[in-house]
Amino acid sequence: MYYNFISIWLLAITATNAVENQARATKPNGKAGIGFPVQEGSAAPVSQFFTPDSTVSWWFNWHKNWNQGVMQADNVTIDAEFIPMLWSTEFLDDKASFQEGFTTLLGYNEPDLPAHVGVSIDLEPAEASDKWKEQVVKIRERYPNVKVASPVMASNKTWILDFMNLICPEYSAIDSWGNCQYKPDYLLTHLYSTDVTYFKNTLSDMHRDLGLPMIISEFACYHFNTDPHPEIEQVSTYMENTMNWLDQQEWIIKYAWFGAMIDSANLHNVDETNRLLDDKGALTDLGKQYMNGGKKV
Repeated sequence: MYYNFISIWLLAITATNAVENQARATKPNGKAGIGFPVQEGSAAPVSQFFTPDSTVSWWFNWHKNWNQGVMQADNVTIDAEFIPMLWSTEFLDDKASFQEGFTTLLGYNEPDLPAHVGVSIDLEPAEASDKWKEQVVKIRERYPNVKVASPVMASNKTWILDFMNLICPEYSAIDSWGNCQYKPDYLLTHLYSTDVTYFKNTLSDMHRDLGLPMIISEFACYHFNTDPHPEIEQVSTYMENTMNWLDQQEWIIKYAWFGAMIDSANLHNVDETNRLLDDKGALTDLGKQYMNGGKKV
């Protein structure tokens, strides 16, 4: 009787371990994230992206924290990694604190675009490189375990190449910028397109030419000025194909679809068909698809 009980118990443990091992083997890699703008005010809508079945694992808000004074966060629990951003060169030593326990930091936002577009900081590579060298040393002294991503390009690969050559002139992309003390851990970029092949080729070329693992912190099925109104089915298929490809690339560390906004002004002219949230703050069908690893639901 005792022997049989032990045998049954061992079989149960073995079966449980097998199920757990299978679950671990099939668990999503956690690359997918969202950007939810600090301008939305309350952080509460973010929590619905992070259910037990969701493949979305991280988020950012273009600021340094979310529940330490930057957003309304009373009684809000978000079970996900938050990644702060050093939006401009003035952010490092301003009054806002970095999110407690952060492990990754995103760099300056779109310095390759003119400031008049409203979301960019407009820095020449020379000015940005001078500030970067000063600030990245401080960051790594204060937070030695944090991974630092580069300034994020809107579209200009020449800008980031010039920047990298200025901060690491003795090295190159061939050796991943060697032991340069100023090099970022990750290359950060945005990419808007309606062409999946263009999307894949552009990111692959960036990785080849810059030699660093990458984070794509904004992408959507949209091409400014040339294809202003993609249909929802086109957007859905684009999401499915791009996410499937991104998840297969070892050099892609994280990515975030652009569209987790309630106020349409925060879409900055990206078409409404890319929305992950509607104007009431509820998940759209595309939002549910994004949580499903990009697979259509």
